[in-house]
This record gives sequence, C-alpha cells and structure tokens, in this order.
Amino acid sequence: MVVAPTEQSVLADSKEGSAGESSNSYGLPDCTGQDSASCSYAGFNPAVDGFSFENWGGAGNLGATDLIAMFGRKKVCAAGSGNECVLYPAAQQWADQVNESMAGGHCEGMAVTSALIHGGYLAPSDFDPAAKTTFDLAQDNPVVSGTIEYWFATQNVEPVQRAYQAFQKKKPSQIAADLALGLQGGAGYTLGIYSPDGGHAVTPIAVTNEGDLIAIHVYDNNYPGTVQRIMIDPRSEQWSYGAGSTNPQAPTNGWEGGIGTIELTPMESRLQTPFPAPFTDKKGGGKTSQIMLTSPDPDARLGVLLTIDGKVYDTRDSSVVLPAGVNIRSTVGSSPVLLGNWMSMTIDRDQVGPFAAEIARQGDETAPIPVTMSIDDPTSPRVTLRAIDDDQGAIVFDVARDGALDLKVAAATSAEANVANGLNSANFSLPDGVNMRVLPFENGVAEIGFFDEDDRLIGEFPLSDESESGAVTEIQAEFQPGEDGELGYFEVTEEEVAPEEVDEGELSWLEELNEAGEAYEGNNNSGDDNGDDSADDNTGGSDATGGSDDTGGSDDTGGSDDSADDNTGGSEDSADDDTGGSDDTDKVAEEEE
Repeated sequence: MVVAPTEQSVLADSKEGSAGESSNSYGLPDCTGQDSASCSYAGFNPAVDGFSFENWGGAGNLGATDLIAMFGRKKVCAAGSGNECVLYPAAQQWADQVNESMAGGHCEGMAVTSALIHGGYLAPSDFDPAAKTTFDLAQDNPVVSGTIEYWFATQNVEPVQRAYQAFQKKKPSQIAADLALGLQGGAGYTLGIYSPDGGHAVTPIAVTNEGDLIAIHVYDNNYPGTVQRIMIDPRSEQWSYGAGSTNPQAPTNGWEGGIGTIELTPMESRLQTPFPAPFTDKKGGGKTSQIMLTSPDPDARLGVLLTIDGKVYDTRDSSVVLPAGVNIRSTVGSSPVLLGNWMSMTIDRDQVGPFAAEIARQGDETAPIPVTMSIDDPTSPRVTLRAIDDDQGAIVFDVARDGALDLKVAAATSAEANVANGLNSANFSLPDGVNMRVLPFENGVAEIGFFDEDDRLIGEFPLSDESESGAVTEIQAEFQPGEDGELGYFEVTEEEVAPEEVDEGELSWLEELNEAGEAYEGNNNSGDDNGDDSADDNTGGSDATGGSDDTGGSDDTGGSDDSADDNTGGSEDSADDDTGGSDDTDKVAEEEE
C-alpha cells in the first residue's frame, strides 16, 4: 500500500470522473478544462473498448499460420507452399511452449488487442460484422481468441523484449510521466506488473493525480467493464494495486512493488513484423541466449536460480539485482486469481560467460509439477527439457562460454529432452543418473553425449541439420547402456513430419493487421516526437519525476546504442534490423545524444 505524501508530484490534482464509482469500479477520469500535465486520458472506456469476457486460462493454439505472419515463411517453414507448411522442428517446439504458457491466462493478448482496436487500426467489425464495439465481441469467436493468442505470443520476441526491458530500469513515477505524454500523443501501451505471485498485463488508459499520489487508470481484463487504478507514491517510488479494490488508501491483498516490477510496452514495438525468430538456427550469428520456463499447470509458481561466476541470483525475489547482460520477465498471462509464474530470460553472451539455470519453486506447494525449460542459443540447436519436478532434486541447464549445454536432472526425475537441429527433431528419455550434453554446431552437426553420475561418457549421438530423405524428421532415440565399460548405443526410429494446413484466410487477416500496424506506427511518429520534446520540458531532472540521468529518456525507446546493447545484446546492425529503425526512435536517440 502506498500512503506517503509528497510535495512534488508528476501531475497536478485532477477532477473525479463524471461517470461515478461503483463498488468494483472507479469512474472514468474527466480531463475537461485541465492542463495535459494534470490529466491525460486516452478516451478508452472499458465498458465499450474492453472485452466483455474475463481473461481465461487454457493452452493456446498458435500454429503455422500465426508463425508465418509473425516471422515470415522462410524462417518457419522447412517445406510446403500455399496452404501447406512443414514447420522447422525448432519453430514447432517454440510454438508448443508458448501455447503451454497460456495455461495461466491470456491477459497480455487481451491487453494488446483491446489497445490496438481502440488505437483505430483494427475495428470490431473486422472480427464480427455485427459488432460495433470491442465489448460486443465474444471469446468463442475463433478470430477473436486467435488474434488474442497471436498478440500474446509477441511478448517473446526481441523488439518487444527490448522495449519493456528498457522501462524496467525506470522509476514508477517516470513511467507514469512517460505514459501520460504518450497518451497525449495518441500512442498505445500495455502495462505489466509483477509480484511473487506472477505477472499480469493491463491496458493503461489515463494518468491523473489523486491528492499526493499518482493514479494510472487501467482496463484490467480480469475485471470486465470496470476502471481500476494502480497508485504510485512518487516520494517512495512504490506502486500498489488492489486488484479490484476501489480504495487505494486502504490495505488490500493486492500487489505492490517498486523499480523493476512495473513496466510499459509501447505498441509500436509489436508492429515491426516480420520479427526476428528467436528459434532460428543462427549457427554462430547473434549473441543472445534465451531461456523460457513454462508449465501446463496453471497454478505452478516457478522461478530460476541463476548462477554466474559462483554467485547465485534468485529470480523469485524481485529485489535481486541481476548482473549486466541479464534480463528476466515473468510471462504475463495471469488468470483472475493472479497466479502462475512462467518466465523468459535473455542473456547477452558478450557480457555473461558460463552460467547455470536451475528450476526453483515458489510457495509451499510440494506436489509434483510438470515443467518445461528451453534454451535458444546462437551457437547451438534449440534444446527443450520436459520433466516432472517433484521438489526432491535439481533440474539444471549448465551453459558453457561456447554454448555447450549440460542438462543435469536429479536421479528418479522423469525427464525427456528434445534437440531441434535444422530438419531433425530428436527426442531422448533421460534414464536415472544420466546427464546429457549438447555441443555447439560444427558443420551443421551437433554432438549429443550421455554421461553417468561420474561424468563419464557412456553414449554419443551426432545430430545433423539435414535428414537422409531431405524432409523434416521426428526421431525417437532410446539409449541402451553398453556392457563392460563400452559405450552404449541408441535405438532409433524415424518418421517424416506431415505438413500443417495454413489457413489462407487467417493469414491474409494477420498480414492485414501487420500492414495496418505499419500505418499506425507511421501515423504516431509525429505524436511521439512531440511527446518526447515535452517529456524533456515537463520531466527534466526533477527528483519527483525521475527525470535524472539514472533513468534517462533513451531507455524509454531503446533507440540509443547503449540501450540496444544493454537490453538485447544485439549489435547496432541487429538493432536496426529488429526494430525497423523507426523515425520515432531514431530521432529520440539523436536528440538525446
């Protein structure tokens, strides 16, 4: 709860909304006659512009059609054309895990989709000819649910990651100030908040001052048709959210936090398709490792113990300061009960040498939990580990400087690993007491080794990026121990992967979304530039607004070289390629340099 008053605040007093308050909703803000520095309202009404249905859990249905629209056919389809696509195994594994992460909710996708409709580049009638408002749309409409799932998945791509990671460095009051200015310029955002219970995404619609506290008014997809408020104390730089409460001054069972636990994601970061594919076999290109941790159990609460240079960083503790080059975010999708803690992690290998990532539970739950952890490394094939965490032993990814990966799983832990290299997808069951090592590419071949508890090699499996038939191949490799100290062998069965049907109507629809997004981004460049100018005027170095050097305006856009390097590990060229080099971010970088 935030209660400490301050004499300085980002925003002056605002009028209470004329819509009035109910037992579970605030009134809409009324900015009539007020200075824009005192009251910023984007005109979003959750009872009109939000969805009428609640955020829901359950696995997603992201498939080839969505991946083609998101990344381009060449990056995801190994074969097929027209209405057929055989996904590269790495693309299939990535999509499967993103779908799994939706088990805990779809809030990110709902926040994005509602903001884009309100932004004017989508219309409710695009989803349903009879719909006049977003509130008229139904969850069981496959176009609605499919679009929500598509935008949910974008939180896992680099331009979006870079955008929200920049805001993670800012003070809550500075985030409120940036949001207010962006809303004035017509920009759209999602807002993420984090606690030990997980992550949640909402749609910010206004910024006002309520006495000595700053209020970010939001559409929370867990509470359809209502206006909720996140309260910020600019003196302590703490925020609180009552999660449905309409009394920010009273104690609640809601969420609270400070720097690093609240962030914005500008809508323009999602409108830069085709995105760089995190699962693409780079074979030495790039320098960022990405780890995803998910569970099909919507109540799972998981984190990672990250070990670098002998020091352990517990990602379950939001107050832990991570080393340079490491960024972590809970995958936001929380259901109405605000549970679940799935996460993604990016690691700049130019700044971070060898590291180990161990799955760690949160809370007192001891029942077995199904977990999935994967790594996309620029020098190695995609590796996905699926296991049952029984809370009795470690499940660890141990990554060497060159990208070599050791999968260490405690004895008696049920675990299976998938290694996706080019056209081949190889599945391995890990016997008790056996660890697995995956070496970096060498001429397109990744060597896979099985090791016993004494780290002695007991089996080898070379996995090429090509298959004998030239088709995408699913391999089942069952390890058979050797006798008298000899190496064991693998019993192998292979099956060609059938093509997946591409829904040309849906693909055309998604491509239209992307084209409209490019137009939306172009239309908002001038507004964002003006907003940045006023940001300098209005927030310029005051302690209350956090406009000092430690937060810096460049973090806002990720447009500066430093921001790009710090947050994504990408070079200047990759930053240009990934973001599309919009006029908005380029101008900001030039002005601030």
